[in-house]
Amino acid sequence: MFQRFTIFMQAYKLRNFSEVANTLFISQPTVSVQLKKLEEELHVTLFIRQGPKEVIPTEEADYLYRQLLNLRDEWDHVLEQLQHIKEKKEVCVIACSNTCATNYMPRIYRDLQDAFPNIIFELKQMNSDDVMKQMEQHEAHIGLIEKPLMHETFRRFPIFEDELVLAGKKDATQWLMRESESGIYYYNQRFLEEQNVHLPILKVNSNALIVELLKQGEGLTILSKDSLVPGIPYDKHYTYHRLFYCVTRTHPATSQINDLNAYIEQKYALKK
Repeated sequence: MFQRFTIFMQAYKLRNFSEVANTLFISQPTVSVQLKKLEEELHVTLFIRQGPKEVIPTEEADYLYRQLLNLRDEWDHVLEQLQHIKEKKEVCVIACSNTCATNYMPRIYRDLQDAFPNIIFELKQMNSDDVMKQMEQHEAHIGLIEKPLMHETFRRFPIFEDELVLAGKKDATQWLMRESESGIYYYNQRFLEEQNVHLPILKVNSNALIVELLKQGEGLTILSKDSLVPGIPYDKHYTYHRLFYCVTRTHPATSQINDLNAYIEQKYALKK
């Protein structure tokens, strides 16, 4: 049954039986046969075939996938507890948006580690949208984001306030723009529209690279003041303020993660 569930979850994500076969190192007919047997056992249709390879999940498949994610969490927890039974250790993955990872996570990591010595932390850096995807896929236990994104099964609260400034030399001939999924993209787009700026745009998908370009005098951008290094000029007259949020799961996998969530909210949540 586990094998069929594994095949099903890959088919749900990839929507292509050939890719599932390649990913799991099995034949495509095996994929089709195992999924057919699973449908027969469950007495439901899980996929609508769009030809020999591509498929579309049904509503029943959507429900089964969500439940299997929860079951996988519970099974992973069992395995982790078996592996760490002597040490009583537990893994917690914190997914951070780019600015949160570089500017704020280092400020609280030591505190979290000291407060929860039996938790093994893993840190991941990505944009805010991908953080939410990691949370939805149960690949992360806690998310730190710079966009007010929300999900029905998550709890969200602000933990940091950030000051954004116009950074770079005023005579720069191009605008440095993060990708649209980045939390700071909105503020750059807003500034360009409000100030009627029409500079050529250079798309850059990394804050670190933007900082290096600014150090070389290349471009203007709206950027977190905390991301700047000495030597990069900025204009104090053009500022925005934004909040960074902590996202936790409403029903954490373990009591330790639940205690960690409560600790972060109690100690770091901004007062209203």
